[in-house]
Amino acid sequence: MSPRLLRAVGRGWLAVLGLLTVAVFVLVLIPAKDAVVPTRFKYGLVFDAGSTHTSLYIYRWPADKENGTGIVSQVEACYVSGPGISSYADNPAGAGASLKPCLDRAMKIVPAEQQRETPTYLGATAGMRLLRMENSTKAEQVFAEVSKAIGEYPVDFRGARILTGSEEGSFGWITVNYLLETLVKFSFAERWEHPQDTEVLGALDLGGASTQITFQPGVPVEDRNTSVFFRLYGTNYSLYSHSYLCYGQSQALKMLLAALHQASSSAQISHPCYPRGYQENITVAELYDSPCVRAPSSASPALVLTVTGTGDPAACGTAVQRLFNFSCGAQWPCGFNGVYQPPVRGQFFAFSGFYHTLHFLNLTGGQSLSSVNATIAQICSSSWEQVRFCPGVHFLRDACTASSYSLTLLLQGYKFSHTTWPSIHFVQQVANTDVGWTLGYMLNLTNMIPSEPPAAVTGLPSCSWIAATVLLAIMLILTFCLLAATCCQKNSSGYEHL
Repeated sequence: MSPRLLRAVGRGWLAVLGLLTVAVFVLVLIPAKDAVVPTRFKYGLVFDAGSTHTSLYIYRWPADKENGTGIVSQVEACYVSGPGISSYADNPAGAGASLKPCLDRAMKIVPAEQQRETPTYLGATAGMRLLRMENSTKAEQVFAEVSKAIGEYPVDFRGARILTGSEEGSFGWITVNYLLETLVKFSFAERWEHPQDTEVLGALDLGGASTQITFQPGVPVEDRNTSVFFRLYGTNYSLYSHSYLCYGQSQALKMLLAALHQASSSAQISHPCYPRGYQENITVAELYDSPCVRAPSSASPALVLTVTGTGDPAACGTAVQRLFNFSCGAQWPCGFNGVYQPPVRGQFFAFSGFYHTLHFLNLTGGQSLSSVNATIAQICSSSWEQVRFCPGVHFLRDACTASSYSLTLLLQGYKFSHTTWPSIHFVQQVANTDVGWTLGYMLNLTNMIPSEPPAAVTGLPSCSWIAATVLLAIMLILTFCLLAATCCQKNSSGYEHL
């Protein structure tokens, strides 16, 4: 080969080597933003074992962003048929069996190869708190059976436990603010960071056996029993949170009926919140079946009580108010029953029972307080003949009681007013995800919102690394060939000279 040809070949190899170097630089040093890489998801399962029913929430998030945030979405919510697990105190095995249809459903959604690494939790709330107060042995038996049932499935079961009221309220607050991106937000700089000048929202939760209020007050929390502190993504949050046991909707309505019975001193009970002309029978044992209501010593458990609705809005409101003690004393401001509460501040999301009760009356669209009062007064004045053929008869029986109770709890219990009423937003979902404590619970236990922002690390898809490795290998081979050719060229030049 002539020296001129060798020099031409050398220049060609150098050009190829330069192009390959540029290609490697592009692949390795410039992130492949537009590269289409199949997304692999992780999954999480959370059972919400409430006092009246149980639900299974199925969540998922991209597997390569476990310590990112704003990425968890709800795939599905499966509603367990039957009552809450606390109702199975005398049949613990039934509690476990009731969960299986929803677990079967989850196994069809979570890919088989990922099921064993799917964290699964069961959190019980006020219904099990009451059962534990009444009979701790039966509560333990119910937990043993639901744990056994979940343990039969190929998931990473991390236990069943009873949440405290403060935890229930706090995790609901995390869910609300996580979904609204007030805790962290994906910035224009394409990284997760705490949004500046953004106010967090408060959370109002009404369950079957308890109610929770959680918000960030404008003053220091004076009672440490109601103080909650979180450090999330580098920001501190000092919150007020309290849960009122027995003041969930179902137990409150039971307390109201018990109070009306004790005031009547007979087997005939006039109920001002039931539609006029409605009538039903209930035994003393059925009425006084909860630690939230105490049966009179003179009442026979088998005695049949007759409850007759009178449809009297004013008397209904008075009867509901008597369930509370609104006096606070001089020590500090309070909500009700003497429990400390600073003045409400900011915007609030009201969910669960608050939403369902007012949504049934089409009152979740931002109506004024005057409009809400007028609608509730109208439904409380209805006769049974007017409403008995309407859809949702069972809800219509309790519509006046439940709505009057919700309004009294918000206005006189939690101290909202005509001025602050517009700050309450009644919601069921945000971004196709149910609002409640379950998402916040899972985010906390899986450290999906760490206390400190993770260090910024730019990762590459595996396909980019493979391509870069192949190109580097080709570069090494070509470099070797170029060196060999150069040596041959020198030898050839020396031979021609000789």
